[in-house]
Formats: sequence, C-alpha cells, structure tokens
Amino acid sequence: MAILSIQSRVSYGYVGNSIAVPAIQSAGLEVWPLDTVSFSNHPGHGRFTGETRPAAELEAQIEGLAALGVLDGLSAVLSGYLGRPETASVVAATIDRARAGNPALPYVLDPVIGDNGRHFVRDGVAEAIGAELLPRADIVTPNLYELGVLSGADVPGEPAAIKAAARKLLRRSRLAAVAVTGIERPGTVSNLLVLEEASHEATAPRLDRSFNGTGDLFAALLTAWYVRTGDIRSAFARAAGGLEMATRITAQADRMELDLPAILRSLKALPPATLQPGH
Repeated sequence: MAILSIQSRVSYGYVGNSIAVPAIQSAGLEVWPLDTVSFSNHPGHGRFTGETRPAAELEAQIEGLAALGVLDGLSAVLSGYLGRPETASVVAATIDRARAGNPALPYVLDPVIGDNGRHFVRDGVAEAIGAELLPRADIVTPNLYELGVLSGADVPGEPAAIKAAARKLLRRSRLAAVAVTGIERPGTVSNLLVLEEASHEATAPRLDRSFNGTGDLFAALLTAWYVRTGDIRSAFARAAGGLEMATRITAQADRMELDLPAILRSLKALPPATLQPGH
C-alpha cells in the first residue's frame, strides 16, 4: 500500500513532506513524496531561501511514475501546500489518471491557504484549490480560516456554525468527511470530524504557543490510518491522538519545529484519542 504525497519540502524543520513521509511510514505504509517547493525552512521564521517548482517539473515526475506502471498501485493521494496556482491542475490530472485504474482511490485534500485571518499563499492558489481539487476530494482537513474560504463566508468558532459550514462543503462537493483542525476555546484546542449524519470531537489542553507543521502531521496521519483501517472515525482518532502527543512533546522540548525523533518513538505505542459526540 502506497500513498502519493504532494506538498512542500524544507531542509530545516518538519513541515509538508518533511513530516508527512515519516508520519506515514510510522503507520507501516509506503509513501512517494512529490515536492511542490524546496525551501530552507518554514517561512514562519521570517526568512527563507529556496524555490517553488514549476508545474512542468511536477508533470514530468508524474510521467516518470506512470512510465513505471505504478500509479495503478496507489492506495491514496494526499495533497498540501501547492506553491503555485497551476500546480492544482497537476494534482487534479494525477488523481484522474490514478482513478482510471482505481475509481475508488481516496484523495485527502489539506487545503493549505492561511490561518488566523490571513492568506499565506500566492494569489490564485485558494481559487485553484476550490475549483480543481475540492470537487475531487473525499476528505478535507481545513483549519477554521480555510473552512471559511472554501465555504464562501467567515466561520465563527461556535460548534453549530462550524458544523453548518462543513456540511455545506460535504453536500456541495460530495465529500465523505470534513475534519476541522485547531479549533481554539478557553483552555482547550480541538479537532472536529463532521460527517453527513454525525460529528466527533477530540479535545486536548491548549498550549500557549505556536508550532510549525501540525496541520501537515494531522493530515498525514489521517490519510495513513484511513488507508490502514478504511474507517474515517478510527483514522481521525489516531490522527488527533498523534497531534496532541506531538505538540506536547515539542512543547516540553521548547521547540518551534516539531521534535520528530521523539515523536516517532512515541507514535509506535500511541493510543487513539478519546472522541466525544460533536456539540
């Protein structure tokens, strides 16, 4: 079983494929990374160097995989940070090509657009995600801000408003699930899985600091365990448990970048998060 992971790569720290690859491998699965950008570090540090890869380079790499005849063997596709609007067309074409041999191939879309009220992607990327990738997705993992962008209106933090916006996406785009991440409340942070007829919430103590790569880690674990189990609720519980553990370990190490070696050791014995019915 193999997952094609299309997202960013950094040399220092663990975001994009730098965290997705080891996280997926920790679940016992093979992963093929396709890097949309190659940066020295996460831009959240205030400065970085590197390049965004042209769409033609990504297309050529996909052609190489197709020439090997391996695209038919994929178990899932995961996409994250795109870098350029035209990269969305490459992702969309890859999904269509892989589904020609496996129509049931799941596609998990991590719609990396922004957070806390601001975009941090190039102009046109959000629109490309909405137009080309959302209609092909089975599972979407937005934060609250990205949920608002995709649903077309700002989403307040109240549970009813979040579930209404998520179900709007479910019905409009024929999704199986929306997993909303990083919902902050006094003293807690939670992730909410919204299905057509139910919702499930995993809540953890809120740590008064920020981390790089948490959304990427969550999406990778969710994809891996969905492939392993075929059950979105179980995969969500595994991903939420892994995210809570990863942030706690990283906070104890007083790091901004995820403490990957310690995280990987703990993932081997990680129990799923306890889920409560959505409020």
